[in-house]
Amino acid sequence: MTKWQMILSEFDIVFTTQKAVKGQLIADHLAENPRDDDYQPLHTYFPDEEILFVGAVEDMSEQYPGWRLFFDGASNSFGAGIGAVLVSPEGKHYPATAKLQFPCTNNMAEYEACIFGLKLALDMEIKDLIAFSDSDLLVHQTLKQWVTRDSKIMLYHCNLLSLASKFRNLELRHIPRTHNAFADALATLSSMIHHPDELVIEPIQIQLQNRPAHCLVTERVTDGRCWYNDIKEFMKTGSYPPDTDSVAKSFLRRMSSRFFLNGEVLYKKTSDLGLLRCINEEEADYMMKEVHSGICEPHMNGHLLAKKIMRTGYFWLTMEQDCVDFVRKCVKCQMHADVILAPPTELHSMTAPWPCSIWGMDVIGTIDPPASNGHRFILVAIEYFTKWVEAASYKHVTKKWCRIS
Repeated sequence: MTKWQMILSEFDIVFTTQKAVKGQLIADHLAENPRDDDYQPLHTYFPDEEILFVGAVEDMSEQYPGWRLFFDGASNSFGAGIGAVLVSPEGKHYPATAKLQFPCTNNMAEYEACIFGLKLALDMEIKDLIAFSDSDLLVHQTLKQWVTRDSKIMLYHCNLLSLASKFRNLELRHIPRTHNAFADALATLSSMIHHPDELVIEPIQIQLQNRPAHCLVTERVTDGRCWYNDIKEFMKTGSYPPDTDSVAKSFLRRMSSRFFLNGEVLYKKTSDLGLLRCINEEEADYMMKEVHSGICEPHMNGHLLAKKIMRTGYFWLTMEQDCVDFVRKCVKCQMHADVILAPPTELHSMTAPWPCSIWGMDVIGTIDPPASNGHRFILVAIEYFTKWVEAASYKHVTKKWCRIS
């Protein structure tokens, strides 16, 4: 072993001990004991019409201009729920969800969601529909590409086929789970809600909030006052705005301690005991325009623009977000910006899609002096998927030997 170690020291060979892998034991057992009676060939499919699903979900409206149905089911420790979303050709969404008050598996919940969505489409008198699901089992069983053997799923399968016959044109397609997030959220929400008999749940309303919560109490009002008007009046007279509760009064007192009033000019205190003059919205627009695209025209990004204005000695409450929005609307910055050619998602290259599909082999030699048994060549083989390495030494390497190997 010492002699071999000295001989192989000139090569970049690293020996690592094989770790115990439970899955490898099963694979070795199946490889050593093959069964020919139930062998089924591997059918790989990648239809061209599903290539566009790699892109954004918004592109589906151009690819499929008709009615679309997205559905999903969820079964967890809290219960089971289903969700379905119908999308019109104009892009209008019709969500619906239901709580399943009986025990069911995840596959049963997927079938329940599909039947629920198809019934919803029939109630709206939709005859041409494209249904999307992230359940590979449901799609292939409905298309009769996989055999349905479960007795519990068989009843759902027959009911689904009877509903499908009522449509003039119905297509069922498989999509990744990331493209079915809306229906998945509805199913998860309905599965986690407990429904006693006396509970009444109001419809969920989603509000659009364009500014952070700390900016809503100091935003400019309609009568032309600035965002710092309440702070300025409190520091000058000690009075609060009308119809103000105790929480808003406490917040106004704490916020006013961070400002300094000199006559009619309000300043913002900094951590290094500096003062920044507070300006209104019109002055802020002029300041961003001059600093960003003024005489020098540095055209820096939004965060640097906000820091530059603060170093100049000015401040307003939403200056960082306003600077970012201002830079995004700058025409010159958009025209002369660097073109980023990076893909929208991280690419993962796979040289081998499954174990034992690709092997790499190499012969090391001739080794001089030879080993004690006369071997002068080393054959190294590596499996690309599992990184399995095998090495063996030989005395002679000929064309006939290579062909046999």
